[in-house]
Amino acid sequence: MSKFGIVIVFIIVIAILTAGVLWFVGAGNNGGAIAPNASSTASGTVPTLVLNTTTSTASGTESVSDGTITFTVPSDFGLAVNQQQILTKSYIPPCDPTFNYCLYYIGTAYQGTNFESAGIRIDKRTDLTTQSSCMNTAPTGYSNFTPTSTTIGDYSVSEFTPLGDAAAGHFSSGTLYRVFYNGACYEFETRIGQTDYANYPAGTIKQFTTADENALQSELHTILDSITLPNGEAINFPS
Repeated sequence: MSKFGIVIVFIIVIAILTAGVLWFVGAGNNGGAIAPNASSTASGTVPTLVLNTTTSTASGTESVSDGTITFTVPSDFGLAVNQQQILTKSYIPPCDPTFNYCLYYIGTAYQGTNFESAGIRIDKRTDLTTQSSCMNTAPTGYSNFTPTSTTIGDYSVSEFTPLGDAAAGHFSSGTLYRVFYNGACYEFETRIGQTDYANYPAGTIKQFTTADENALQSELHTILDSITLPNGEAINFPS
């Protein structure tokens, strides 16, 4: 074989090997897609809590556990372990950025109103290592906040209410709860956000009423009431 022919064969072999490597890398990355309930975050770190999920096909709910707390996710709520997984976009997000789990409302009951977002933020507060600090440390951004606390059996729970925020015609309301159990501090924050109804031209939308807000608050509390400890005991959150 001539030198020219050998060069041609060498180039073909290199091209085949390169194509194989590129295919393998692409398959391994899966196009950069994030699998449902993946624990990877934008920064590449893994959240403190790990998802162990089972799905009930009968009710459409999902049961989630991190080994200490277990809760259910109704069919009209989404579940995210980082901000990129929150599929609904709103001026007031359903959860503040720091969370291990965010359960956010994806239902359609309040479409066409000034309702904006709703959710429950769950965060394991590894910086609050004692019962006193867990029960009494004010929520981020607040000071001089005196909670209501109680001890029930082998866990303690505190309530910080009301919480709220407002900016540029948007406002939110909610409550923050903390639970101290077996040396661990968990934080649960409910939130309902809406835009100012008066900002819309008359007749263009319906109003998100007090009755609507109460119904949604009740649904958020139903999720809280589903949270159990390893022995199956339900946490008794204040109403």
